[in-house]
Amino acid sequence: MHTADLVLYNGRIHTMADSEVVSAAAVRGGRIAAIGTDGDILPLCGAETECVDLRGACVVPGFNDSHCHTPTR
Repeated sequence: MHTADLVLYNGRIHTMADSEVVSAAAVRGGRIAAIGTDGDILPLCGAETECVDLRGACVVPGFNDSHCHTPTR
């Protein structure tokens, strides 16, 4: 992989694979392309990469609320 579109680092990213928690993730083309330590993932930052310092924040997989009430006009 060359560079990522988005890099999240310095966080607690829950992968849901055997309770694995990593500190960084790279996204390319709307999909998670790599996970690992900050040292593994930060080299994937390029000039056009959005890099987000999570400052220790937690990231979890997306949740979909199938029972929501959206406003209508």
